Amino acid sequence: MKKMILALLISFILISISHARSPYTEFKIGYFFPEDAKEGVIWGLNLGRMIDESLSWSFELNYYQKTYSKVSEIQDTTYQSGLQPREIQEEINYKTYIIPLFLKLNWEKQMGYKSPLFLRISGGLGWEMVWNKESNYFTDNFATRFYHGFGWQGNLGIGYQISSSANFFIDGFYNGSRPSRNKGTTDAGFPTWEELNLSGFGARVGVSVVGFGW
Repeated sequence: MKKMILALLISFILISISHARSPYTEFKIGYFFPEDAKEGVIWGLNLGRMIDESLSWSFELNYYQKTYSKVSEIQDTTYQSGLQPREIQEEINYKTYIIPLFLKLNWEKQMGYKSPLFLRISGGLGWEMVWNKESNYFTDNFATRFYHGFGWQGNLGIGYQISSSANFFIDGFYNGSRPSRNKGTTDAGFPTWEELNLSGFGARVGVSVVGFGW
């Protein structure tokens, strides 16, 4: 069902390309609160083309990274010059990278005659990939785990026209995804896998530049 929906969206966008108008590019930054990962900063680049005065299609690339490190002080050192550096050791280091990719449909509507404000609504379907790198020097455990799976995202926001070709916007969004890894079977023959729940809310600000892009 998910693959069929994604295929229908791709088909719609490919048909719309022949009718597409001017390109635009959005640069975004915000904060994301996934269910099974620490909250962190998320970056976004959205490349699109207008279909008519309100509707557009786009491809969006997002990048999220969260790092946790635990360190401790071993000793203080005093040099004859008077410098007093501390020797530090790293004990634990965790890094999580999330890359969601979406094909999106976007709708914008001016809020009143000649108003610089406009309403933004968009939705997208795509694929989400997760890398989790663990370095635990206490237990001598070093591992990298990769998860991937279907994802979707809905956005609602407000934009403000700051020039003839640029808009500033604030968006709230909800991301839905449960990427998985290690699909296999138990000794009894039951299917098994590891799953991450990356569903959660977030908020972003950004700038949209009309006429810039592909």
